[in-house]
This record gives sequence, structure tokens and C-alpha cells, in this order.
Amino acid sequence: MTAGSDVTETSSRAGAGESGQETSAAGERPAHECMAAILAENEALRRENALLQSLKGALEESETRYRRLFEDDLTGDFVTALDGRILACNPAFVRIFGFSSVEEALGADIRALYEDPGDRDRLLARIRREGKVENEGRTRKRRDGTQIHVVENVVGRFGADGELIETQGYIYDDSERKRAEDALRESEEWYRQALDNPLAAYAFCEIITDDTGKPVDVVYLKVNGAFEQFTGLVRENILNRRATEIFVPDEIGDLVAIYGNVALTGEPATFQYQLPSLSRWYEVTAFSSQRGYVTVFFTDITGRKLAEEALQESEERFRAVLENSLDAAYRRNLQADRYDYMSPAIEEILGFTPEEMSAMNHGEVMARIHPDDRPQVEAELTAAAASGRGLLVYRFLAKDGGHRWLEDHLTVIADPAGRPLFRGGIVRDITERRRTEEAIRRHAGELARIHRDLESAHREANLYLDILTHDMGNTENVSNLYAELLADSVEGEAAGYVANLKRSIAKSIEILGMVSKIRRIHAGPPDLRPTDLDAVIRAEIAHFPDIPIRYEGVPRQVLADDLLCEVFTNLIGNAIKHGGPGVAVTIRVGAEEGGFLRVTVADTGRGIPDDRKEEIFHRYERKQRGVGEGLGLYLVRILIDRYGGRIWVEDRIPGCPGEGAAFSFLLREAGGVPERLQGEGRAGS
Repeated sequence: MTAGSDVTETSSRAGAGESGQETSAAGERPAHECMAAILAENEALRRENALLQSLKGALEESETRYRRLFEDDLTGDFVTALDGRILACNPAFVRIFGFSSVEEALGADIRALYEDPGDRDRLLARIRREGKVENEGRTRKRRDGTQIHVVENVVGRFGADGELIETQGYIYDDSERKRAEDALRESEEWYRQALDNPLAAYAFCEIITDDTGKPVDVVYLKVNGAFEQFTGLVRENILNRRATEIFVPDEIGDLVAIYGNVALTGEPATFQYQLPSLSRWYEVTAFSSQRGYVTVFFTDITGRKLAEEALQESEERFRAVLENSLDAAYRRNLQADRYDYMSPAIEEILGFTPEEMSAMNHGEVMARIHPDDRPQVEAELTAAAASGRGLLVYRFLAKDGGHRWLEDHLTVIADPAGRPLFRGGIVRDITERRRTEEAIRRHAGELARIHRDLESAHREANLYLDILTHDMGNTENVSNLYAELLADSVEGEAAGYVANLKRSIAKSIEILGMVSKIRRIHAGPPDLRPTDLDAVIRAEIAHFPDIPIRYEGVPRQVLADDLLCEVFTNLIGNAIKHGGPGVAVTIRVGAEEGGFLRVTVADTGRGIPDDRKEEIFHRYERKQRGVGEGLGLYLVRILIDRYGGRIWVEDRIPGCPGEGAAFSFLLREAGGVPERLQGEGRAGS
């Protein structure tokens, strides 16, 4: 059977069916059953299509709702690739992070919005591990770099192999809540610091009112340690007790009223208050954040109040001094062109009362200044206006018609713009002083003549000293030479005379040397420089090889000149001269306070009586001395004075003047160790 025959046959069956005659071959369904099946199938397809259309509409509606929800969501929705690219986001995300549009945000790197880019890697690692991150608070950055605090929820989308493909999530700006939280934390910290602040006392109080609502008392609910410190009261005796039970009721009536007004009105108050029973002054600040309660901060200002009272007393004393001073004090208001203060002394000086002076304007005052002094005064006033200070000396026409010389020490007070406002000062009558100065000037020529005469006398004295120290010195040296020659040619009693002659000549040479050195010292100011003290002492010890000298020294430098050696020459020589046979000398050097070194030269000789310990350093107060004696110690004293130190003598053994003397003196240390001794230890012999 061909396809064409099948159609024909079917048509024939259909036709037969329509005529009410059913024909069918063996095993074939009737035509009407086939038609019914087709119609039923078509109906099923129509219903299925209608269902699909309905589902399509629902899906589109759902997609529309989702897109609307996505677009209108207040949270920032986003999808990102693993490399950080933003694949999708909504306007809220754009707004939160400061993008200009969704288009600008798409493709941007989300890692740029992290404060720490490494946080992105840590987030991905956590999502791979846990699948999601919920309610994670963190600090992010807007496009302009501004920090914001956000809370985000992020989930990962994974492939069939379990690998993370992308992240999806939403985020919202939590900055305001975070700021509020931080503010609360700061408030709590402030409250804690207020309680712990040792500089400000704190109290939280409840206001007690009577039946009429009038504040009658205060109950202390909280106080800090400073409250105890400033009041001297113990916390346990304060808390939950009324103020009238703690303090003298009459003292705190005003305080209760002020606290009550603050607590009931909410208006803060700042005031100063005294509690006489505690002998204290306080500066108080009170405010209320809850009706019926007051928070109080106060500091102890007793010291300041005492200072203010002292200042007031001082000002009163100062005014009393001004009122009774021989000098006149004034203040001139430059804007009003009048004196707004003039002390009574002005009447004694010029004859005008303070009121009469106050009535004078600038022109009237200047008219009474001597014409010769007026230009200088005007110039000085102009300069004082610029510098703020000035000194005027001028003649002023007094009320009796005579001129008085005045000295005016003035100060100018200006406004912030530099415009002079006031000029104040002290005026002193120097008329007598000027007369004295004139007398001095009249005698100046006579004084100059006397000075010239003195200079001439000084030059003449120097001439005589030159003759004494130079020419006579040469003569003495020649005489000593002849005495040496004579000593070799005489014997017996004559030899003794020659020996005495040599000693006299030597003494004369010594005296001339002393005079020359003293003259050099007085000739001008010293040229002090760092000097190796150890080297000077050791060199002088070497000049006395036959005398046992113990040296206990330290390598130090002192401020001196080349005459320092004379100090040790004379002190050692003095010990030998007056110590007797077998005398021993000890030299010690040690540190002293104030940057000085203390040097002591002690000997085992006869010592020095107490009544002579002071006079031995003074050449012209000598007792029981021959010609030229005492110059050595006098030279030592003026040298030590020259170096800025001092010298004195004591018993070598305290209380035993016959057991030797100890000369001590101070030298100013120059600092440092001499170069020759650097790296070496303590010097001693």
C-alpha cells in the first residue's frame, strides 16, 4: 500500500463515517476515534500552550519585579569576577561608592574600593572555604578616597567542578551607625574620664523639691575621686545623702537654688561659689540631661582667688604708693585728648591740681613746654607711638611762672590695629639734678686738668719704677758679679763681710724681681688661657731637688697665665725659708664645687699663729718683718685674685698651729685633660 492509497482510504473511511456507515479493515481504529483523539490532543496542546503563555508572563513579571527590586534596592547589589571586575551592580552600589553611573562602575576593579587590597584575597579564600560571608563589617573607600564603614553579605557561585566562578552579594553603608557607635563609645569614655579626672570634680545629683515644686535639697548619687580631693569629704559619707546633711545649710541655700533651676529648666549654669566652712572657692559648671537631675563639674580655684585678692591688695597698695609718691603718675586718653588719671604729686611738682592738668588738651600741654625742647618732645612722642616706650626730658612752665625740668618715662598702649589708645608714665622733677649736672659740667675742665696731672704723675712714677727695676737691677747684677770675684780673693773676717754683701745683693735682686712682677700684674687685664697645672707643678718641684716634696695631683687644665709658676715658687720657697731644717712639703690637687680645683701646699715647719693667718698676705700690714719681707705671699695673693680664685692658710693639723701650715687656693678649671697626658693615668710622686 502506498502513501497515496492510505490517504484515499482514510478519506473513504471518513466519508463513510459521515454517512453513518462505518468501514474498517481488520486491526484498524475507526475514523471517528482517530478524529476524537486528534481533537483531544489539540485541546491538550492548546491548554499546554495557554499554560506556557501564562508561565512566560509570570516569568517576565518576575523578571521585571526582580529587575525593579535590583534597581530600586537600597542596598548595593553586585556581581564580581575573581579578578575583581564588577560584572553587575545597581544604582545603590553606585551611590554608596561614589560612581557617576552604573556604566562607570561596570568593569571597574572592586579591589580599589578596599582600604587594604589584601582584604579581597582574604575574602575569596574565606568564600572558597565557607561558601559565603555574612554581615561582615569593614572599612571601605569611595572613589574619592573617603573612608566609609559598610556591612556586606557575599556568596560564591561555583562550577560543576567545585571551583569558584564569581561572587554575588549586597552591601549597605553603615557609616552613620558606626559614627553613632563611636560617639557613644567616646561619650562613655568621656564619662569614665570624668569620673577618673583628677583635675575636675564630678557629681551627679537628684533635686529634691517640696510640695510646691521648689528645690529644697540635693542628693549626691555619683561623685569621683577629685570630688573627695577638692572637698576633703569621703565618698562613702556623700553618696545618697542630702547636701543639707553634709554641708552647713546656710552656706548651700544658693547652691541648691541654682542646681534646682538647672535641673528643672534645662538651662546650664557656670558660676563661682565659696564654701566658708571648707575655706575653698570653686568654679562650677552645671547642666541637666534629664529633668530633676543635674550633672556638676567643678574645679578648686582657691589659689586663683587668693591670687586675685592679693593682686587687688597689691593694686591698692600700688595706688597708695602712687598717691603718696614724690613722682607723678599719669594716664592720658589719646582718643579723648585728656588725662583720665593724674596723681596728686603733680601739684607739688608743677603747682597744678590733678583736675587742672586733666582739663588741658594736647595743644595746651605742648604750649607749656619750653620752645627749645618742644621739637624734640614731638619727635620722641612720635617714636614712642611706634615703639611703645619712650623717655622725655624737657622743661615745663609751672603754675608759678618758673620752668621745671621733667623726666617722663612713658608707655604707649595701642589697639590690635596698632592705633595708640593711651599714654601712661611717671613724671619726675629733675630740676635739682639738672642744676647739679650743670655744676659738674662747669667743673669738668678742672677735673680734666687734674686727670692730666695724674696721668703725668703716673708716667713719672713709671719712669722711677723703670729706673728701679731695670737700671738698679742691672747695677745689682754687676755688684753681685764683683762680690763673687771679691769672695775668691779675701779670707777670714773679710770673707764673712763679702758673704753678707752677696746675701744683701741677692735679696735686693729678689725684691726688684718681685716689684717687676707686681708691676706687670697691675699693668693691664690678664690674658688667661688653659694651662697645664700638672706640668707647672712638676717643673717647680724640679727646682728644689734637695727638699722632699710629695705630689698628689691630677692631670687638669686651669685658667691662668705664665706667672702661675710664681705661686708655687713662692709657696715652696716660703716653706723652706720659715720651716726650719728637715722641712717636708706636700702638694695636693683635687676637685672643688663650682668648676674649681683646690690646690694645697702644706709643710711640716713652725706653722703660723692664728692672729697672723690673715695679715701675712698683705704687704703693708706686716709685723715683725724686715725690708722686703712679705712680698712673696702678697704676690701669690694678687695672682690668685687675678685668676678668679681665692687663697687662705690653715693649720696643717687642725688645732695645732705649731705643727706646720697648709696654704690652700682655688683655681678655675678650664676643662679637659692636657694633650700630653691623654691616655695616661693619675699623676703622682
